[in-house]
Amino acid sequence: MEPRARTTGAVYRDEAAELMAAAARPAAGQQQTGNAGYSRRPAVPFVEPDRRPLPYPEPIGVNDNPDAYVAERPRRRISIPRLLARILIAPLYLAVAIAAIAVIGLFARSFFGI
Repeated sequence: MEPRARTTGAVYRDEAAELMAAAARPAAGQQQTGNAGYSRRPAVPFVEPDRRPLPYPEPIGVNDNPDAYVAERPRRRISIPRLLARILIAPLYLAVAIAAIAVIGLFARSFFGI
């Protein structure tokens, strides 16, 4: 075998051709049918679905009769800890916003040379 034949893939093509020819021939003990060796698969049996009732109520879809389920929710009361957190954190939000605007202003000042 010459080294050039292996690099071009001729050896692999020959082996592939032999494998395909062997696969096309009927195996020992198999008889050749009119469909060139293909056998008809049996039909898939029909399975009757279960008709028992569910052990839980039927789930309601998101868009099933929306008028019947629209109920005004009572407004939640704001708890004392949540109110204190908002009061304490609001100045922090304000400080961060002012700092961000200041940084943008300093960048613009140095960029435009003002």
